[in-house]
Formats: sequence, structure tokens, C-alpha cells
Amino acid sequence: MGKTTTTLNLGAALSASGKRVLLVDNDPQGNLTAALGFTQAEQKYTLANLLLTAIDYPEDLELHLGRTVLHTETGPDLIPANRRLADAAARLQVMQLSQYNAVGDAERSCEKIMDSLLAPLGDGYDYIIIDCGLKHELLTVNALAASDYAIIPVQAHFLASEGIPEVLDLVHSVQAEFNPDLKIADILLTMYQSRPQLCRSVRESVGEIYGESFHVFERPIEYSIKVAECPAAGQSIFNYAPKNAAAFSYRSLAEEVLWLG
Repeated sequence: MGKTTTTLNLGAALSASGKRVLLVDNDPQGNLTAALGFTQAEQKYTLANLLLTAIDYPEDLELHLGRTVLHTETGPDLIPANRRLADAAARLQVMQLSQYNAVGDAERSCEKIMDSLLAPLGDGYDYIIIDCGLKHELLTVNALAASDYAIIPVQAHFLASEGIPEVLDLVHSVQAEFNPDLKIADILLTMYQSRPQLCRSVRESVGEIYGESFHVFERPIEYSIKVAECPAAGQSIFNYAPKNAAAFSYRSLAEEVLWLG
């Protein structure tokens, strides 16, 4: 219960508050696409198409954007993904290795392709939330280079919290090289159980180590089997189990995100 469920339910909470929200599935596994009720393999137009169009035929990007953005019953719109996104990631790698530049300036470098394709959508949405996978680092770099904020979901146990420095290193690298306006790493505790001493200790240690430098969201996401079940139903937690404790956690997260601006 981490990145994809956070993207899904944060997007739904912001949409319910009246905000225009676009979710971007930036993972070749297409878990976010499936969680919103779409079959990944059936999607003809996906993020992969947009990335390749932005590389090779940027003049056609607006046409492809209109075909790709899906409207969902959950509230937010979606740019879907499937395994073809791995091909687009490979193309980005080739660009990086060859130092190929599509139009001859730094703004069109392989790390800034997603920024260029999302820019035309900025006026149409209040929030664009990008769900990243664990691998395909160039896709993650692209997402961070296009973002204002990075939220880091961390499962509430010690092994997960030990991975925070590596994520922060990547964020610092993107800040230094591609996006100086990126604000670092709001840390969100997930799979949290209020009673076990271990979870409490992890929350306290994360706050002690990172609290002064980075924002730790006030309310962690409560552990609930309902949160694991709702993607299979193609619904957010607010449709699937609106009175569940996790639903209140995600509403609180949305309120804090709204305060971020």
C-alpha cells in the first residue's frame, strides 16, 4: 500500500473537494490504470504514445493528448499506461546514452520530455499527480523534473524507512540538474497501525531524522484491507468504503496538500 494507492485516493479526495485533477500512470505495470477500472492491454493511446510523440513529432502532441486523456467514474482524469511504456523508457535511455537532443536545446533533453508533454495540460487542471514505478529510473527522473512537489510514501516499518535516503538522493540530483523549483520530499507514512509499538517508533524516528528538514504529513495512512481491495474493484476508498479509517486518512492528506498550494 504505497505509491499507486496514494495517487488513486489522493486524486479522488482532491477531486471530491472540487479540484480538477489529472492522474498520470508512469509505471509500465499499469497498476494505476487497472485500479481505475481500465484494462491496460486494451488502451490504444497511453503515456508511451505521448512520450514518443513528444520526442519525434512534438507538433502533433496536442492531437495525441486529446486522444489519450481518459475520464473516470472516480473523478480525476487519467493518462493510462501499459507495458509499452517500457519501450518508451528504452528510447529515453538511447537518447541519454547518445546525448541525442530532439530539437537542439536543453529543454528537450531526455530528462525533460514529460515536462514538455504535460505543460499544455497545466491550465486545464489544478493538480497533476504522477504515479511512478520502482524501476525505469529515467521515467522517475522525468516525473520529478516535471513536478512542483515530491511526496514519498513510506511503509511504517524500519526496512522501508531505511530506503528514504536513496529517494532523497534522486530528488536532490533532479533539483540540481533539471528542476531547481522542485520542493523536496513530503514523507507520508502508509500501512500504519496506531497500536503496535513498532509503527509508533518508526513515525517518531522519521520525524526526528527528517522532520526539521522535510515535511512529515500529520496523519499517516491507516492500515486497512479495504485499501488493498478497492483497486481491484476499480474504485477509490471513498466509493468502496467511505467510512473506513483509511478514507479519513486520505481526506486529511488532501487537506494538507491543498495547504501546500
